[in-house]
Amino acid sequence: MLAAARAECYFFIMKPEEIKGLAEREPFRPFAVRLNNGAQYTFKAAKDIGAPKDYHLVIYFGAKEAVRIDTDSIVEIFEQ
Repeated sequence: MLAAARAECYFFIMKPEEIKGLAEREPFRPFAVRLNNGAQYTFKAAKDIGAPKDYHLVIYFGAKEAVRIDTDSIVEIFEQ
C-alpha cells in the first residue's frame, strides 16, 4: 500500500527547459504545479502562464491574482 502511494507522488527540481516545454507545447494541455511551500497552481490555458525567454521564473495569471513562481520552488507537476 505504501509503495502505491509513493508511485503517485514524485518530487524533483524542475528545470526551466521542462516548464518551457509544457507551456509552449501545441496544442496546449492543462497542467498544475505544486510548490515546496504546498501552494498549487493550475494552468488551464496558455494565457494563464507568462515567463521570460529563459523560464527561470513563471507568472501564474489567475482570475483575480498574478503569482510569481521561481522554477526552483516547483516540486511536483500534474498533467491533466
